[in-house]
Amino acid sequence: MKSRSALLVAVLLCPVFWAAPANAAPVHPQVPAAVAAKRVFMVSDSVGLGAVSAMPRAFPSDWQVTVTGKPAQFVEQLVDRYVKPMPASAFGDNALVAGGYNYPYWDVPRFDRSIDQMVNALLAKGVKHVFWVTLREVKPQFYTGYNSLTAGYKLLYSQYPVANARLRAALERHPELSIIDWAATADQFGLTYDAIHLNPAGAALYSGLAASTIRTAATRKPAGTTTEFTVAGVAGVPADASAVALNLTAVSPRTSGYLTAYPCGGTLPIVSNLNFVPDQTVASAAIVPVGANGKVCVYQSADSHVLVDLNGAFAADSGFIALAPARAIDTRSGQPPAARVPLVVHLGAIAGAPTGAFTAVVNLTVVGGSVASGVALYPCNAAPPAQPARTIAPGVVQNLMMVAATDDNGDVCVTVSSPAHVLVDLFGAFPLGASFHALVPQRLLDTRGGYPLFGATPRTQQVAGLGGVPGSPLPSGAVLTLTLLNPAGPGWATIYPCATGQPNTSMINVVSNREQTNAVIPAIDGAGTVCLYSSTTSHVLVDVSGWSGAAFLPLTPARLLDTRIG
Repeated sequence: MKSRSALLVAVLLCPVFWAAPANAAPVHPQVPAAVAAKRVFMVSDSVGLGAVSAMPRAFPSDWQVTVTGKPAQFVEQLVDRYVKPMPASAFGDNALVAGGYNYPYWDVPRFDRSIDQMVNALLAKGVKHVFWVTLREVKPQFYTGYNSLTAGYKLLYSQYPVANARLRAALERHPELSIIDWAATADQFGLTYDAIHLNPAGAALYSGLAASTIRTAATRKPAGTTTEFTVAGVAGVPADASAVALNLTAVSPRTSGYLTAYPCGGTLPIVSNLNFVPDQTVASAAIVPVGANGKVCVYQSADSHVLVDLNGAFAADSGFIALAPARAIDTRSGQPPAARVPLVVHLGAIAGAPTGAFTAVVNLTVVGGSVASGVALYPCNAAPPAQPARTIAPGVVQNLMMVAATDDNGDVCVTVSSPAHVLVDLFGAFPLGASFHALVPQRLLDTRGGYPLFGATPRTQQVAGLGGVPGSPLPSGAVLTLTLLNPAGPGWATIYPCATGQPNTSMINVVSNREQTNAVIPAIDGAGTVCLYSSTTSHVLVDVSGWSGAAFLPLTPARLLDTRIG
């Protein structure tokens, strides 16, 4: 193995270019607030400097973007040479740091100190929002084509996940700091010359990712915010609606946290619909009771943008029983359930739940263990489904809205394929006489045996007459779960009735090579079909777990809330 000094020489000689300030703003003694809000000061080592031309182009023309720095610099050198000497008038509200590739792996506390030095130096210049781009985590397959790469490079690359972990840890020390997760986005081929340095395609993606986060930073809602909005009488929702089918999305959260949707006017429940991690865009479906004032509230535990899309409604005579959202089970106080051993969850004990068997609307949350785990939820008097409802990555918290039939005791069962903690929250119920029916989940589509769903190419999927869904009369909607497997790049996907055309909303957001799952209740068109659309090529799974007659009113998907635009 190379010595530390030899490794540093290798890093210092990396083939990149010096970048002068690009589209730099003139220096004034005082910067007007409107100008400062649209200024970005970017300081970078070699990787970010590969976007010196692309970064200004990623912003609207009324934004001022300055890019400076030098290859092969430690973070503390960038602070001393390219931040501290600059006058405060050269900065605005936003700073972008793209440093850390020259990571002192032999002295992790030094990297922590350099993060603090950079953030504090920028704040001293009047910067309000500091964004730090995570390092590309270089997998062996990304550099196998570069046989000239030394053992020293490979050793350095192996430490980038540790560096990214230190950046995420710094979020707790610096409330003005956010990360931009290039590591997650860049988990694909075709973005670099040598596993880290950007080619034109990589520079464009890198810059667009940074610009989309920075431009909306000022309107991101702070932790502890409860946003309320009217749903009754809006976008086709009946004025007397008892509940609505929503899709909740967290965009660019600053730290880990959760969203909870509940009827306004009630007490904030100790449950969640959606869990997220820093700078992850993730969505989860929810059936939410409507408050007495016709409103729904969304609480967020962390700084994040929040999007809420409407998919349908349940009228007052639908049979839906609105319950105060309540937690039925949380295994985190003890040992996680053993693999393939059914965990009995007594939903009938929740206040207001029907007696005996009923159809439950639940949110299933799984805290991934040391290895990936599949999870299934089903009536205890039925055999477990052949396929899991979703797969949970190690150490990740994932949610899934499910509709499940209970047994005569009001119980459902949960099984995991490997130990993982499980939380089940009850949000509502339907009596057995209602025209909303749960099914033991069955798989309708699995493309892994053939061609994937190609990006930007809709695919028709038959639903009526399959998996327990009646073919005649046609149901109004079906409870479907969509999973994207190993997507080729970042993107989004949705399910919609083919006859109405593709909506301008989404149900899943993905990054490269990461599995993601969400549920939806789309309308079934006259042919008994729905359409699948993904903006990126991916294998897909589609499962059905219920269907509805007159109880559910499918609506043209509409966006009710988007904090990115105020």
